[in-house]
Amino acid sequence: MLMSATSDRAFLIVDGVYVVALDRPVVSIGRKGDNNIVIGNPHVSRYHAHIRRVGKRYFLVDLGSTVGTSVNGRRIQEAELQSGDVISIGGVPLIFGKGEVDHHLIAQNLRPSSAHTGPTDATQVRDLDDYLDFFEPPETI
Repeated sequence: MLMSATSDRAFLIVDGVYVVALDRPVVSIGRKGDNNIVIGNPHVSRYHAHIRRVGKRYFLVDLGSTVGTSVNGRRIQEAELQSGDVISIGGVPLIFGKGEVDHHLIAQNLRPSSAHTGPTDATQVRDLDDYLDFFEPPETI
């Protein structure tokens, strides 16, 4: 299991391939190399957006990007994120999830990327089961 249902930590699945732990109060996303998450896509602005943690809540903020930022198909300037939200940054999909990412497994699967992520922990998602493991199980009634 890759996460704990009781954790208030969060992560992003970037472009369906890499998992990035949101382990800082503010995580910057953009094309320029000094962002926390670097997305090498020409439609992504140099400083496109950031995710800010406030207590147990996470907020996505567009930083005046050219192409814009959307959550679940709706363009936003700022939005509170919920587990399972699909974010589009310059057309690149990111999926927000909450829970504990197993850093031991990340270390085993760590693979450098020239195009997708910056200096953050990342692991490759190989199939649908890997992808689904990152989300909290639904509550049972």
